[in-house]
Amino acid sequence: MKKIVVACGSGIATSTAVEGKVKDLLESNGVGGKFELVKCSIAEAPSQCQDAVLLVATTAAPAGIACPYVNGVPFLTTIGKAAAEQQILEVCKQA
Repeated sequence: MKKIVVACGSGIATSTAVEGKVKDLLESNGVGGKFELVKCSIAEAPSQCQDAVLLVATTAAPAGIACPYVNGVPFLTTIGKAAAEQQILEVCKQA
């Protein structure tokens, strides 16, 4: 199973909200069972992303990220959500 990391400042609040929405997106597009979602703080993201296919974060991507990054803020505000969803699905197709 491939790993998608969902991160926010603390790894507790907004990452939980975004995690649920990304999970729903994956399931509604038939790829839910292929990916494991892992929540963490943005400080933990570089180590968590070493074996991940994607980072979705509600903060800027930290230095040292070895996987693609998608801004998770649109899942909270809905502004630009369709584009963020498309980016996630594109990465999942290639993974």
